[in-house]
Amino acid sequence: MSTKLEKGTYGYLNRNKISAWKKSLLMLSVPIIIFLAAWTVSKTRNNVMTVVAIVGCLPGCNQIVRAIMASRYHSIDRSLYEETEKARGDRLALYENVFTSYEQTYYVDCAVISGRDIVGYSSDERMDAGKAQEHIRGILKNNSYKQNVKIFKDRKAFLDRVRTLSAGEPEKVPFREDERCPHLTRDEVIRYLLMSISL
Repeated sequence: MSTKLEKGTYGYLNRNKISAWKKSLLMLSVPIIIFLAAWTVSKTRNNVMTVVAIVGCLPGCNQIVRAIMASRYHSIDRSLYEETEKARGDRLALYENVFTSYEQTYYVDCAVISGRDIVGYSSDERMDAGKAQEHIRGILKNNSYKQNVKIFKDRKAFLDRVRTLSAGEPEKVPFREDERCPHLTRDEVIRYLLMSISL
């Protein structure tokens, strides 16, 4: 397994969680070391280095918030990944997506892109699939891409739909190269946009 953290790949959330906590530890240890060194040298906490250490804690505290957010989500089950990889054929897939909106966060285990269709599966019982579909559709529409979005809560129905998509020819959608993403196909641009709104 690659150690590089790439959104949309299997295992991303677990690797991101570990990386976020390591960064937090590192970013907080530097100001603590500065504070302890200054205290040891000056024999008092009342010095300018105490202020430097306190201000130096702010980026570390921000990173802890990111680590806590990353800790809320876990990587998908390996069997789901393998089944989706087998079913999708040559269609593009995104795994472990945490889509964010102003009101809510939507966890979508995996999504497959084929022409005008995006089908996804979410194991999150509390997530409202209808709102997630509307959010994703709205973001893509604001970027001038009209997509049919369907998020399944049933794993078998999702895999059946992915097999159906991969069995047929993808819908030919008129596409002019996007200046934000030169040299990418339409499906690759859609994947790029979805990764942009995912944690």
